[in-house]
Amino acid sequence: MALLVFGTPNERRGLVAVMRMVASACGTRPFEGDRADLVGMFAGLQGCAGCHGFAEPLDFSDLLTLDEPWPDADSGIVEIGQLLATPEQRLEAVHAGLLVALYSVEQDPAGLDAARWISRQLGAGDSITLTATLTAGQHARAAQADLFRRFLSSRIDIPIDTIRAFAARKDLGAITAPDTISHYHGLLDSAPDGSLGSEMRRFYSDASFDVPGTPGTPLPVEFLGAHDVHHVVSGYDTMAHGEVYTAVFNAGNSSAGIGWLSVVLLQWHQGIKVGVFNPAHAHLDPAIIADAAYRGSRTHVDVYRADWDWMSLLGRPLEDVRAGLGVPPGGTVLPGNSWNPS
Repeated sequence: MALLVFGTPNERRGLVAVMRMVASACGTRPFEGDRADLVGMFAGLQGCAGCHGFAEPLDFSDLLTLDEPWPDADSGIVEIGQLLATPEQRLEAVHAGLLVALYSVEQDPAGLDAARWISRQLGAGDSITLTATLTAGQHARAAQADLFRRFLSSRIDIPIDTIRAFAARKDLGAITAPDTISHYHGLLDSAPDGSLGSEMRRFYSDASFDVPGTPGTPLPVEFLGAHDVHHVVSGYDTMAHGEVYTAVFNAGNSSAGIGWLSVVLLQWHQGIKVGVFNPAHAHLDPAIIADAAYRGSRTHVDVYRADWDWMSLLGRPLEDVRAGLGVPPGGTVLPGNSWNPS
């Protein structure tokens, strides 16, 4: 999310305003609870002078009150449209609003509808918002399958028809070529102590996960291996909430990260089965959510790109890898602690 780091005061206000509008479902419900807490955390992060080099912190307190900041939703959209001038800014703000809707522990059709309405009013034309709305509605089963397959196709740069063909055989893991699997396993086995690869071995051991590429693993190495590397370099564990925090880190790091964030929030936070894993609920910490987004935005290498060569880093010291990517200190897993604290 570029607005999180580089946005002007007006652009930052527009992002917070969209989040507020989704949290209150365009003024049709009270601004309170977890959704309000999340908006407050992002408002504090967006206004932090020390984080962004402002002379003074930005004040968004008028967007955080119990009273609605606008006479009606149409008035709010007019202000937001004036604050967010470009289609890219508007789309980023809509993504932030979608995060608020998906943050609810239960399905939030009113919030998703609000995010979709805002997207249409701003001309953002976001298909992810539409798909997430359908997932929580009457077309849930088809939308869930479509969301995950389209996401996986874009994530690893494999044609959607190929994804559908392997999915029909219930063998998505077979997308990875045997030579790639052997190469990956060899790199892990030979990685020296203190390296990213050695920490990956501990990651798989702590979580009792099969190494990607092992027969029966549900997804291709190109996706699952890279995703596991994201956990380790960002420092978030393998529990359901750790999946969400890792996804928020990705969303802050890459414009494409909202795809995985949508999948993860639906599956591990709302308990809607979207991907190949068992869904689970997680109660999320707004402060960790905001910090994960900020840390992702400060990471200067897009680790979400399909062409990012993460395998070449497995033999290098973990701290050197983090420094080279620009990952700020933080995360929830301290050095030597378990990646699966359950």
